Amino acid sequence: VFGQDPLWLAWVTDLINLKDAGNLTQYNDLLSTVTPARFKVGQMIGSTGILMGLTLAMYINVDEDKKKLYKGIFLSSALAVFLTGVTEPIEYMFMFVALPLYIVYALVQGCAFAMADIVDLRVHSFGNIEFLTRTPMAIKAGIGMDVINFIWVSILFAVAMFFIANFMIKKFNLATAGRNGNYDAKGSDEASSNETKVADASAQVIQIINLLGGRNNIADVDACMTRLRITVHNPELVGDEASWKQAGAMGFIVKGSGIQAIYGPKADVLKSDIQDVLSSGVEIPKM
Repeated sequence: VFGQDPLWLAWVTDLINLKDAGNLTQYNDLLSTVTPARFKVGQMIGSTGILMGLTLAMYINVDEDKKKLYKGIFLSSALAVFLTGVTEPIEYMFMFVALPLYIVYALVQGCAFAMADIVDLRVHSFGNIEFLTRTPMAIKAGIGMDVINFIWVSILFAVAMFFIANFMIKKFNLATAGRNGNYDAKGSDEASSNETKVADASAQVIQIINLLGGRNNIADVDACMTRLRITVHNPELVGDEASWKQAGAMGFIVKGSGIQAIYGPKADVLKSDIQDVLSSGVEIPKM
């Protein structure tokens, strides 16, 4: 995985140099015999097309009285996936609660990887921000049609996944985010409850601290793009998965004294809020 990026950059740079030098024999040989980054392009189609169609299908099936609340949740998650190529924010919305849909999604994703053997898709990036910055290089290297192929293939898979997911959610009454009781615990009552302040922090932050066993049980708090990563002194004091789901987590993993709670794009914000409360010294009420 780490070798793909320098390989693609070296390949496309050689194409540009050979083309500029007028050495078309070596240029055509390199273009036809070497195809780098075939692994990554399937994931790019997934984050650009497949998951966008799936997200739209999940959103239109949200219970009518919850759509206003979940509009922002789905939009922020979709943007994170589309721009960065990190698929977790959307995948964790349905993989645990709608396993049949996840299995079908995995098969569709496999088909996206196979497209590299069907049409020219010799592009490489980690998200669409990087894809846009590399498009001029691809055009200069003479593979501009690959960029066009990537766009129409992504749109094709987005449309196909939308209809598949919409059908499955309705047909099997799947409890994807925002329907069939699968609600954010802090948003299922009234949006105003999210604004409740306890010890200068949101009620959700206080609930997370309590689920971690309280201030004295927390050794370290960190976060990546989608997960809270906490080290605790005694993992036995940490709440169970059902309690974490009630606190808005989309997934929960325990590895020894390490706790990972999946909250999507807001994980880093929650990390900062938790650190602020812990360092403030104020009393943290039980919830």
